[in-house]
Amino acid sequence: MATLSLLPTSATSKPSSWRNHLFSPNSLQCKKKESIEISTNGQASFPEKNLLRHASKTPPPRPRRIILVRHGESEGNVDESMYTMVADPKIGLTERGKAQAIECGERIRKMIEKDGANDWKVYFYVSPYKRTLETLRNLARSFERSRIAGLREEPRLREQDFGNFQDREKMRVEKAIRMLYGRFFYRFPDGESAADVYDRITGTSV
Repeated sequence: MATLSLLPTSATSKPSSWRNHLFSPNSLQCKKKESIEISTNGQASFPEKNLLRHASKTPPPRPRRIILVRHGESEGNVDESMYTMVADPKIGLTERGKAQAIECGERIRKMIEKDGANDWKVYFYVSPYKRTLETLRNLARSFERSRIAGLREEPRLREQDFGNFQDREKMRVEKAIRMLYGRFFYRFPDGESAADVYDRITGTSV
């Protein structure tokens, strides 16, 4: 599932409120080396949230393109036992995953530049999971601060919840039952069905 969305937007219809959405220092790690601060417990600090909270309610212009980006390789991707010991939202990226995010940012920037527009900007939407925040931090290195119109942390973009600490053997059984019941409607114990994810994500406005 894609958990981070990037929205290149046209600056031809820039509302004055965009100034309120620009990042304050220490927000994203980009070419000026400001960064999102992520603590060891998986929590992140976004100084610009106060700006967004009190900013004008005028939304950014309708985007020309929406790009969905999955997080880079996570610690759980290489070692499933992580899910039995660490809460899913607190699982971070591997070094390879961080490198993947950097490469992804470079590819996206080049793709946007090929459009030929000089006034483009990006607006980031990201889930609150540690691995998606780390993906954003590394991906954003490819963008000058002047190209970043804003950021919104959106919990509804998070991945499907398969339950709390996930015992591997129990998960194998649950996934087998899901195939019998129906992949879309089967709800994992203490978690979600794909239908639950559909319901919350279709209510997300970007």
